[in-house]
Amino acid sequence: MSQLEYYKMEQRNPLTPEETRDVYRLKSKGCVSAKHFIKEVAHRHGFSESVITGVLIDVADELAELLGRGHVVELPGIGLLSLGVRMKDEAANADSDAAADSGHASADVEHNARSLEPHHINFRKNKDFFKRVAAYFSDQDVSRIYGREGVRIQRSPYPQVKNRMYAAREFLREHAVMTISDYARINKISYIAAQRELKASWQNPDYGIEAQGRAPHRVYVLRQAEG
Repeated sequence: MSQLEYYKMEQRNPLTPEETRDVYRLKSKGCVSAKHFIKEVAHRHGFSESVITGVLIDVADELAELLGRGHVVELPGIGLLSLGVRMKDEAANADSDAAADSGHASADVEHNARSLEPHHINFRKNKDFFKRVAAYFSDQDVSRIYGREGVRIQRSPYPQVKNRMYAAREFLREHAVMTISDYARINKISYIAAQRELKASWQNPDYGIEAQGRAPHRVYVLRQAEG
């Protein structure tokens, strides 16, 4: 039996910051690298690491094409993937204004349609896959951290910062690196505010983010687990 740790967060509604709710998070044990994952799969099933690497690359290429063409893709034993889209705000607003000036409603629809962009990947889990994950979880010894109540986020003059760091870590679980502009965009704050918060983040191990490179080309990645 291994050890898992969890903590409680105050999650604030970005539209009404005075409203909060308690949510519970597992403390990450660190990111499993692709190399380590491939090595473990190879050891378990007897395939060579080069074969597994090639298959995963081919799977990624096929997924990219099928999702980009609007298909819903089923990964056997895992779940369903589909592409989520959104409207490009600036392009949509510009097209709406142009259409209003010209008086052609049909042009508004056509131009806005061309302003769609990929935004995220939807995932709907396979029930049996989730049951297997839950079975492994039930074998863990789970304990609270950050004090008796397990509260990680304390009230402060900047109560949203740690929630924004959580959003940044979620972004980095899907992307190799994050820039200051990425952080500002996903958290809807100014570039200067993002720069200030990220400078503090990589100096504080609790945030789980570290910097790589030098300004102005510095990027941010998930902090690797120590040991």
